[in-house]
Amino acid sequence: MFRDYRVAYARKNVAIKEAKPLTFLRQSVSYMLSHSARNIPHAAGITHFDVTPLVEYGKESTSKKAEDLDDKALYRRSLHRNFSAFFLKAIAHGLRHTPSLNGFLEYSLYRNGGTLYQAEDINLSFTVHTNWGVVRPIVRNAHLKTIEDVSNEMRTLARKARRTDPDELYFKAARTYAGYALRELDLRAVPGLWMWMRSLFFPRSKAAPDLAEVAEDEKLQVEDILGATCTLANIGMMVTGHQTVTVIIPPEVLMFGIGDLHLAPMVVNGEVVPRWVVTFCMTMDHRAFDAGEAFPLYRYLKSYINEPSLLYDWKPGDEI
Repeated sequence: MFRDYRVAYARKNVAIKEAKPLTFLRQSVSYMLSHSARNIPHAAGITHFDVTPLVEYGKESTSKKAEDLDDKALYRRSLHRNFSAFFLKAIAHGLRHTPSLNGFLEYSLYRNGGTLYQAEDINLSFTVHTNWGVVRPIVRNAHLKTIEDVSNEMRTLARKARRTDPDELYFKAARTYAGYALRELDLRAVPGLWMWMRSLFFPRSKAAPDLAEVAEDEKLQVEDILGATCTLANIGMMVTGHQTVTVIIPPEVLMFGIGDLHLAPMVVNGEVVPRWVVTFCMTMDHRAFDAGEAFPLYRYLKSYINEPSLLYDWKPGDEI
């Protein structure tokens, strides 16, 4: 009783191989993204960036033989091929110049009409695929760090993500949110509270046995995944896909999706030539701002791609 009637029909008339209960991570993602898709008017801007200058800069920086370089030079050579760190830092620098895109929205039709909070911190979460699902650790204020520090932090967070049980982590995050919901008497949190309490008393999945012996300091903590002001999903790191249209994670107002770096024919000076291309999809919450406010961010990203040294050679104290 009380099942979806379409599922009831399918259960009776379709041979079922396995009934696999959703983990708490999948329940959380399903609830959050369903809420996002129902309530946020998404506007997507898709741009193809010619990143040939970035690729050529990396080749020029790696022209010397390995035996002629010290450890620091070898590390910087490998860094010039770390495009994930470059794009994350480029977005952070771009958001520093377009503050209305960096923050979170409190939409309240009846109480005060809504408030867009422009954040001073630029907390960029990035997606990490693990054996148990996708986790979004946060690099905080990448615009104030060297690209070496950003790269090291991303590597450390990704390693921790793959050594963390997502169900355990998201259950702790849900408990943190539950405390805030109770203090604010926010009835919109009732479905999430019910999901958390149900999983507390009637868990549907077991902890990953491979992670039982991992020390706490080798795992992601709640503060590593909560408090993002923008998210970057880099599908190009995982699959050969030119484009992804992302779903905003509330209360954020902006999310990036990056495809893979690939060769494509482009017209340069009237001739068709092969160029290295990356597709950016910027998904915006149209309640928070008009799409025109995002145009300057594209220009900043293009300037960093055309002159990669602006980020690779940047150090604290330099102009952002």
